[in-house]
Amino acid sequence: MNVLTCWLLVCTFLLGSYRASAQKRFLPDSLTHAPDSTKAWTLRQIGDSLVRVSQLAPAKQAYLEALDVSLAAKEPDPGTIGLSYRGVGYWYEQANELREAIQYYQKALGYLRQYGNTFHVARTLKFISGAYTRLNDLKMARHYLNQAVTVAQQSRNIDLLMELDGELAIVEAKSNRHDRALVLNQKIADYYRQKKDWSTYYGVLINVALTYKNLGQYAQSEVIFRSILDYSKQANDAFLEGYAHTNIPNALIPQGKLDEAEAHCKQALIWAEQTGAGKYSILEDIYGNLSKTYQKRGNYRQALAYYEQRTAAHDSVFNEIRNRQLAEVEARFQTQEKEAQIQVLDAINAAKTRQVWAGAIGILVLSILSVTLFVFYRRIRRNRAQIQQQSEQLTLMMKELHHRVKNNLAIVSSLLRLQSNRLDDEKAIAAVRVGQQRVEAMSMIHQRLYQTDRVSTVNMSEFLTDLSESLMRAYGFAPDDFDLQLDIELNELDVDVAMPLGLIVNELVTNAFKYAYADVQRPKLRISLHRQNGLAQPGLTLEVQDNGPGLDTADWQRAGHRTSFGKRLIYSLSEQLDGQLELIRQNGTLCRLYIPQTKLRAAA
Repeated sequence: MNVLTCWLLVCTFLLGSYRASAQKRFLPDSLTHAPDSTKAWTLRQIGDSLVRVSQLAPAKQAYLEALDVSLAAKEPDPGTIGLSYRGVGYWYEQANELREAIQYYQKALGYLRQYGNTFHVARTLKFISGAYTRLNDLKMARHYLNQAVTVAQQSRNIDLLMELDGELAIVEAKSNRHDRALVLNQKIADYYRQKKDWSTYYGVLINVALTYKNLGQYAQSEVIFRSILDYSKQANDAFLEGYAHTNIPNALIPQGKLDEAEAHCKQALIWAEQTGAGKYSILEDIYGNLSKTYQKRGNYRQALAYYEQRTAAHDSVFNEIRNRQLAEVEARFQTQEKEAQIQVLDAINAAKTRQVWAGAIGILVLSILSVTLFVFYRRIRRNRAQIQQQSEQLTLMMKELHHRVKNNLAIVSSLLRLQSNRLDDEKAIAAVRVGQQRVEAMSMIHQRLYQTDRVSTVNMSEFLTDLSESLMRAYGFAPDDFDLQLDIELNELDVDVAMPLGLIVNELVTNAFKYAYADVQRPKLRISLHRQNGLAQPGLTLEVQDNGPGLDTADWQRAGHRTSFGKRLIYSLSEQLDGQLELIRQNGTLCRLYIPQTKLRAAA
């Protein structure tokens, strides 16, 4: 009896200690009684500091804690909530999860507009634009940037307007409009020169020099880079000097100044080894310039060696991003594992406490029962641990597989986007972008699979919501001006059915956005997914309906297999699911697809 009681007390102590460590928070004890706005601001500053040193996992915890404090405040402040949502969005942008970043930025924008602070509204619009720029969706980037400029003009904050002009210059450069980018960068540089803010002025001159390089004016670019080097040495600005050494070879190599270019590359290498974040991206540029230098000299063996080092640096950049994403997945997994362990310890503690109270039955009976339970518990725990380990290994392997597929599809999507930027034919551009949307639809499914514990089924409600909202944004429709109705009765669906079904929805919704709403005052789209439980024909029914002028069903059926690739794809995927496709002209166009229950069982 005494031994058992002591053992229970030890378990209770360990449980309390574990809970204390699991619930560790970032908020300092000195701010326990501070206002909620002060707590949230402090936590956001902690998150920013952790991001600067690439500690993304704890940084996210700090940002989320700031959001929790803001939302749980006795008197919620829209400004504090908005800035906390923006902090979480900033974290997702640093983790290269740009779609999620945009969603949190949009939430922040709603609260900040309630708060009425034009400065923060304009900066949040700039963050949204920057995320779209990194996604190479320059149309949406310009859209939000124009909104930001309009709001910033109301605040008459010239520094903020210059900041927005800098973002616009980046968009212009990505659009190959380097002459416009040059005008904007020179305007910004002139502003800071008049203010005698020399640090910012020479930082902007970097962009001016790079723009001259992009325009092929290498001599002018060289002159500006040399002035930056002179200033950085006088001001003892190691970062600016290193960045100038890294980029000036881009202006020297085309002029045949190979020795000077190599010397600057060597100086840049010394600086790159001393820098922290972004080191591999800088090394990629330096080794690329060294490879070009030796290629110009005709020393192809050395050029190849530097090119291989450039490739290794590029791979390191990619691995750094992937490691950040894996660290986030690992942090989520560890959190869930700790919570499960706490629940197990709670259950053990409760069971053992009941055994102590049962001591009235008799010491002998209790001892025998305790030993028996302990033996069975150890045996069950050992068996369950073995099964759990095998299950976790299989789940992690499947998640990694889906993660790799999602990353590969993201690369394909990026290549298609880059290819579309090089095309001049509008039809060809439209065709490539439609192909890109199909790839992104498949990528969303694989992303859902590795973000959940169930790696063979897809949450159709979340997937169809993400897909329809993504397409709505892609075709320039605002959520406030569009009626999107989702009625998803069947949440979980096997991936073998979800993949072709998702592609069919992608094609139908894309057709609706492209052709149905040209003359519609209030566009509406309804997507429903229901199980047919009738005795005659049980199965699954998908409906996609718009409120456009409606299609001619006879024309659709005659051209379905011969003209449009999208139509052929819909029919092919429907046949793959043994489905029956029906097109009805009913207050617009209603597409109904019936999938028999036998196909759903075969997929399961």
